[in-house]
Amino acid sequence: MNTYLLIWNPKRWNWNLDDDVSSLKLHGYFDGRWSTGGTKRIEIGDRVYLMRLGVEPRGIMASGCTLSSVIQGEHWDSNRDDLANYVDVRFDTILAPDVDGVLPLSILQSGPTSNMHWTPQASGTSIDPVTAMHLGILWHSFLAEKGQSPIQLPEEISTPAMFFEGASRQISINSYERNPRARKACIDHYGCSCCVCGFDFGERYGDIGKGFIHVHHLVPISDIGKGYSVNPIEDLRPVCPNCHAMLHKSSSTLSIEALQTRIR
Repeated sequence: MNTYLLIWNPKRWNWNLDDDVSSLKLHGYFDGRWSTGGTKRIEIGDRVYLMRLGVEPRGIMASGCTLSSVIQGEHWDSNRDDLANYVDVRFDTILAPDVDGVLPLSILQSGPTSNMHWTPQASGTSIDPVTAMHLGILWHSFLAEKGQSPIQLPEEISTPAMFFEGASRQISINSYERNPRARKACIDHYGCSCCVCGFDFGERYGDIGKGFIHVHHLVPISDIGKGYSVNPIEDLRPVCPNCHAMLHKSSSTLSIEALQTRIR
């Protein structure tokens, strides 16, 4: 999974933002299509963050994951007759900047994320893995301060009630129902340290890292059948983003024990 920066400049495109924010609050997500500029390498399942530029406040205001690879369509600028590149996105968070604020550009341009060019002219800039990890921590902390449930990445658990998983619904791709209660039960039992390497974000980064961790399915979600009942203690483990990526790097998911052996 790669991470990319999308751009919204209200001076160039009028977004009916209030309706889409309301839809996300109602359904827990919002499916939309966004320009990728000249970038054509984005794939299904990549992580995206949306940066508001051109007007204040400037900063990250939304996040999501892609439901499609890059497709072409009529240009969003009515003054142009060429085609534009787009990607379908499932937004897990959209903030109304004038009400909720944004993760400020000034914070992104300092500290561990300062090596990234945060003000490109168009969408589609790639965010390197280390910067993406730090951005995820900042975004998680920012949303928590706003009283919102911090987002999770696609490999993590994130939607309805009950511990039943695997019921797929057709959107642009099949998505599998995942549960925040199962995540909480797993973390309550095992804690927030990575069960592969022992890394603890709270110990390393202080308050902004407290409680930040991925949750890994020992049995991949895509292999689980309809109506599968998740046992948060037996089926899930907390892992850091680096170890999580390595567990899923090959076509067959590595076991935690196998990855621990590789580290040793």
